[in-house]
Amino acid sequence: MDDLRDFIDRLREHDQLTELTGAHWDLEIGGVSDLVRRDGLETAVLFDDVEGYEPGLRVLTNGFDTPLQASLALGYEPTNSLREVVETHKERGSSVEARDPRVVTEGPVLETVLTGDDVDLTAFPVPKWHAQDGGRYVGTADVVVTRNRTGQVNLGTYRVQVHGPDSVTVYISPGKDGRRNRDSFLDRDEPFPVVVSVGHAPDLFCAANERLPSGVDELQYASARRDEPVEVIEGQETGLPIPSRSELVLEGHVYPDSEPVTEGPFGEWTGYYGSGTNDLRPMTVERIYHRTDPIIFGYNVAIAPSALSVIRSAARLWDELEQAGTPGIEAVNAFMPGPYFQVVAVDQQYAGHSTQVGMQAISLPAGAYHGRFTVVVDADVDVYDWQEVLWAMTSRCDPAEDVQIIEDCWSTPLDPRIPPAQKQEGDLTNSRAVVDATRPYHWRESFPDDTKVGAALASDLREKFDDLFGGADDGRRRGAN
Repeated sequence: MDDLRDFIDRLREHDQLTELTGAHWDLEIGGVSDLVRRDGLETAVLFDDVEGYEPGLRVLTNGFDTPLQASLALGYEPTNSLREVVETHKERGSSVEARDPRVVTEGPVLETVLTGDDVDLTAFPVPKWHAQDGGRYVGTADVVVTRNRTGQVNLGTYRVQVHGPDSVTVYISPGKDGRRNRDSFLDRDEPFPVVVSVGHAPDLFCAANERLPSGVDELQYASARRDEPVEVIEGQETGLPIPSRSELVLEGHVYPDSEPVTEGPFGEWTGYYGSGTNDLRPMTVERIYHRTDPIIFGYNVAIAPSALSVIRSAARLWDELEQAGTPGIEAVNAFMPGPYFQVVAVDQQYAGHSTQVGMQAISLPAGAYHGRFTVVVDADVDVYDWQEVLWAMTSRCDPAEDVQIIEDCWSTPLDPRIPPAQKQEGDLTNSRAVVDATRPYHWRESFPDDTKVGAALASDLREKFDDLFGGADDGRRRGAN
């Protein structure tokens, strides 16, 4: 799909879209989005007629909450099965290829171009998402385009707060490419060029969140996945690439002599206001590009993770484990966003195999950042069913023997569990728990048999009593996420 409007049309076709009018930008858009996810409603929400704004200025949220939505966003065959999307993304999304984008001179994003006194971010229905947020955040499902001083382009997703008609802050956590790009300019007292797209095809948002090898940028990755170049225009202020079919784009610079402003707090994906406030130099918005009746793409975070965050984290870790040469990996899942709580199923083949898997999982790029628990289970455990995972943890794991605590691991200012004094010292590390919930290898043959219904009988029963079990095999059963 080429743009956000194509995605919305596909959501509508699959009965995955609710159009809502009359919500207020102050907490109501964020509140509805949160409740939709917490209540397990399988729908994205397109807000129109936002109070105080003209009809047509819209906000889309909850576009990645279900496996079906995620499969549409990633450009795969529509499916309700979480495992199917994880497996497909492992095979197709983890392949890192490079294909250059195509520079064009025209595109819908140029339908309106605002400069000078016409630059006014308050003209758009930017939400205040959570009660204690420091302000309104236009960038949540955004694509932030930066480059380093050698010209290497990077796409990332960073939170962007509005501070005035032509002023925003872009918060970038330590260790991220965008932060290194920023520092490469500001440390030399040079203006830092930035482009922020806040409405675009969902595959660009997904690409902006990928960890790619050095030398492959996210636009090249997205072009390769589409099997056709992403069309971009060159920003008139920065020269940075701008997706030509974006809905709303901000372009400008962070100036080294600008006075810092207070950014945050913001309700993060951790389920907390994790990083407090920050003193940041603002980005001066020198140009706004937008389509007629632009759509802001929002990604409101909540305790319940979106299907997309689970799929991408699980698929990437699964692929990296296999690429590292780890044998016997049967499935991977993530019950919380990122590596917060990841589960790996392994067919044990030698003593120490499960320990190896757990230690590799927390060391590979997909599992190293800001994690908590990594659980290794046997291949007979359905990692997409949290009840089976908890059953394995409580029945096959002896805490004294099977839980390893690894200290001094890579974390983030967003981590709510790092003590304030430790954060102030710049020590952004935490501990990780690696839980071995497999049958003990040396006496696994003597381990009691489980009481699960056999696969053949289960299949026969589902077919015979289809009225009762209908949909059970397409991922809609209890606990299938």
